[in-house]
Amino acid sequence: MEWMAFRGQFLPLMIIRRYLKLTFNYCHDNGLLDKQIDELKGMELPFRIDLLPTTFPKPNELTLNIDEKKNAL
Repeated sequence: MEWMAFRGQFLPLMIIRRYLKLTFNYCHDNGLLDKQIDELKGMELPFRIDLLPTTFPKPNELTLNIDEKKNAL
């Protein structure tokens, strides 16, 4: 997610999907789903909760896989 913030480019959906799935599973397993994001910011987590995307580009601006970007170039 830091790469995405640094580059100002949205990652392909398959990467975002996998990252969010791992984040959700971690939060579920550790009883964090009912906590507010502000509470989680102060915790030591294996991910940066403040970098999770909350807004997404328009569907026509998204790519599904990295290979799609290569083919578009």
